[in-house]
Amino acid sequence: MPILLPTPEELSKGRVKFGTLLIRPLRKRNPEAYITTYQVNDGEYSYGRFDSKEQALSFARQLYRNKSDERIKEDAT
Repeated sequence: MPILLPTPEELSKGRVKFGTLLIRPLRKRNPEAYITTYQVNDGEYSYGRFDSKEQALSFARQLYRNKSDERIKEDAT
């Protein structure tokens, strides 16, 4: 059975909702330019910073796949 992943939903100010996860931009001020990194969190835990929105989405997909694998293993026992 294929794993059903949520569809990314664009919110305001560059934020993306991916199921129960929120991907939000973090702007760091540098003397020459603004550098944007992205943070993935679920309201309780933060899962690090990523250099691009695509990397953050890829990590969010990986988290959902791992959660699905854990549920399957629990159901099998």
